[in-house]
Amino acid sequence: TVLPVKASGGGGEDGKIDVKSIVLGHMSDAYDWHITTYEGHHISIPLLVIVKGENSGWHAFSSSKVTHGDTYNGFYINETNGKIYEKLADGSSVRPWDFSITKNVAQLWIVVIVMLTIFLSAARWYKKNSATQQAPKGFVGLVEMMVMMVNDDIIKESVGPQYRKYAPYLLTAFFFIFISNLLGIVPFFPGGANVTGNIAVTMVLALCTFVAVNLFGNRHYWK
Repeated sequence: TVLPVKASGGGGEDGKIDVKSIVLGHMSDAYDWHITTYEGHHISIPLLVIVKGENSGWHAFSSSKVTHGDTYNGFYINETNGKIYEKLADGSSVRPWDFSITKNVAQLWIVVIVMLTIFLSAARWYKKNSATQQAPKGFVGLVEMMVMMVNDDIIKESVGPQYRKYAPYLLTAFFFIFISNLLGIVPFFPGGANVTGNIAVTMVLALCTFVAVNLFGNRHYWK
């Protein structure tokens, strides 16, 4: 979809803006975190690139060194797929071992920090008020309501009487996906990354559940 714009900057040819490319650009993984475009200049947070070259060993540098078509120590970002490549002495290009902190990886750590903050603060409140039997209110009450809803209405009903030992993993998976999706619809930092749309993330979640189900399945499941 192409929409006309009145103001210059951020538009394409003939004063038009390609909404599809902008949306897909924000949803895809990247080596920097794009914030906004102001007067034709891209404002981004550079992330850490960690790669192992074919013959040059390990390298760690800011992604700002390879943005906008730049090359650093032979490494550059391929415009076709947006991945880091290394240009060798013979002129060929290869994909190095890539352990970079990309946008999706950074978003994963942000989700981890948010989850730890939420649940450790709630646990601290319960530890502090365990003797008074006081009912939680406000933020802690909201957390308890959501945990009990998932635990009683989903996990307990689906797993059965032995649900308690599986509840920690299932609750963790639920809130990881829930918070990741909430941050994903926020169009500005620290949100906007398409974590659960990444096949690597969903594959790991599916693999963990697959192993748990087949490892702990009882005789009724196997029958």
